[in-house]
Amino acid sequence: MGEAAHVTRFRQTAPDPSIAKAVGRHHTFETAIADLVDNSLDAGASRVLVRFLETSGAVTGLQVIDDGRGMDSDQIDSAMEYARKRAYGESDQGHFGLGLKAASLSQADTLNVYSRKYGALATGRTIGAANPTLIGDLDRDHVSGLLEGIRVDFPLLNGTVVEWVGPRTFLSSNDQRDRAQWLDQRVAALRTHLGTVFHRHIASGRITINIDVFDEFYGESGAPRGVSTLDPFGYRRLPNDKFPAALTFSIDGAPGSAEAHVWPASQAGLPEFRLGGRPGGLAQGFYFYRNDRLLQIGGWNTLTVDRPELEYVRIAVDLDGPLGRHVTINPEKAGLELDADAKGALLDARLASDGASLRAFLSAAEARRRESRKYEKRPVELVRPGRGMSAAMRTAFDESVEGVDVAPIDIRWRIDPTESPVHVDLENRTIWLNSTYRALITGIDGVDNEDAPLLKTMLAMLYSRYFEGSYLGSREKAELQAWDQLLTAAVREESARQERELRDDDERG
Repeated sequence: MGEAAHVTRFRQTAPDPSIAKAVGRHHTFETAIADLVDNSLDAGASRVLVRFLETSGAVTGLQVIDDGRGMDSDQIDSAMEYARKRAYGESDQGHFGLGLKAASLSQADTLNVYSRKYGALATGRTIGAANPTLIGDLDRDHVSGLLEGIRVDFPLLNGTVVEWVGPRTFLSSNDQRDRAQWLDQRVAALRTHLGTVFHRHIASGRITINIDVFDEFYGESGAPRGVSTLDPFGYRRLPNDKFPAALTFSIDGAPGSAEAHVWPASQAGLPEFRLGGRPGGLAQGFYFYRNDRLLQIGGWNTLTVDRPELEYVRIAVDLDGPLGRHVTINPEKAGLELDADAKGALLDARLASDGASLRAFLSAAEARRRESRKYEKRPVELVRPGRGMSAAMRTAFDESVEGVDVAPIDIRWRIDPTESPVHVDLENRTIWLNSTYRALITGIDGVDNEDAPLLKTMLAMLYSRYFEGSYLGSREKAELQAWDQLLTAAVREESARQERELRDDDERG
C-alpha cells in the first residue's frame, strides 16, 4: 500500500521569505523591465512608459507606467503575494505568477504598486526585498494623489504604476559624467532588448513603449525616447531566394511548423543582425516565441553547436499548440529548455518545399556562407601577406587582388625600444608592430600572432608598394618618414587620452 494511504491532511503553506528572496536572482536590468512590460500587455495596455527618476543628477528610482485595465484590491493582493497565482489565459504573457515581484526585487529594495481600475477605488501595495512576503497597504489618498499627479503624454484614467525604490543595481558614482554615461548605456541597452523581445507587438501597433528621465526637483521629464522594433528576421528579402522556408514537424501526433531563415551576407551590417551591436554569429539558432513575445534570442538547445559556418542561420518557432507543453521556460523568460520529445521533433523537421531535413538545411546554409566568402578579383596589385595573417585573410588577399611577383611580407609583433609603433624592415620583408603598444592598439595584451586583422590589412595596403622593388627613392623614403611621424603622433594622442581617463578614474575613486 502506498504512503498516500497514511496521509490525513494536506496543507497549502506560504513560502518562507528566504525562498522568495531567491526567486529572480538571474534577472538582468533589461529582462526585469521586460517582465513588467509583460504585465502591462496582459492588462491590455497600449502605452507603456519606462521612467528613470532623477534627483540632483543621480538616478534614484524607476517607474513603469501603463494605461492598462488597472487592478482592484483583490487583484493587487493576488499580484503581490508569492503564495497566489492568478489564472492565466492562453494569450497572456504571464506564466509563473512571480514576474512582478521577482523582477522588481531582483533590482530594488522596495517595490511599490499603484493602480486604478474603472469602477474601483485606487489601491496600492508595497513589499521589500528584506521580507518579500510581508505586504503593506498604501494609503488610498496617497495612491490617488500619486496617480493624479503622474505627468505622461497619454490618458491615464485606468492603469498601473510599478515603482522601484532604492535600486541596488544602479550606478552609485557621484561623478556627473559617469552618471550621464551610465544612463545613456542603460537606455540604449533597454531600447535594444525591449525592441527585440516585443518587436512583433510594436510592429503591429498593439503597444507603444517609451523611455524618459524625470527630474523630481523640477517636476519635469526630458523628451521621451521611443522603443523601435528590432526584428531579428528584418532583412530585405532577395529575389528568387528559397528562404525563408517553412519547416514542418510533428509532435504528439499533431503538426507543427517553424520558419527557417538564412540571413543574407550582404545585409550583415544591419542592427537587426548585429543585435545590441554584437557579432550576428552570436545570435544564430532558434528564436522561440510565445504569444508573439520572444523568449529566446538564438541558441541551439543542444540540437547542434554554435559554429561560424552557421552564423547566418535563424529559425523562428512559435510555441503554440502541443509544442508548448514540451518546453520549460526559465523564470526570467530569457531562454528555455526542450524535453526529449521536442528535441526529437525539431531534429526530424523537414523543409515543406522539398522535404529536406534540418541537417540538410544547415548544410545548405553552410554552403551559402562559403559562397558569400568568395571574393571577386580586382585589377589591383599588392604584395601578398605572410606570417601574422590568418589563412582566411591570406585567401581573401589571393581572391581580391593580383599578387605582385615577389616574396610575401610578414606583419609581426616585437619589442621596440623606440617610440615608433611601426617599423618597416625592407631587408627582412617584415612590418614590425611595437608590442609595447599592443594593448593600446588592439585593446588586449594578447599573444595571438594572427590578431588585429583590420589593422594589419590596412598596414599591408599602405606599405605594400615599398616592398615591390629593391630600391627606395628619396620620395619613398620621405613618405615612410612621414607615415612614421603620423603613426607616432597617433600613439602619443591615444596614450594621452587613456592617461586622462585613468587619472579621472583615480580622482573619482
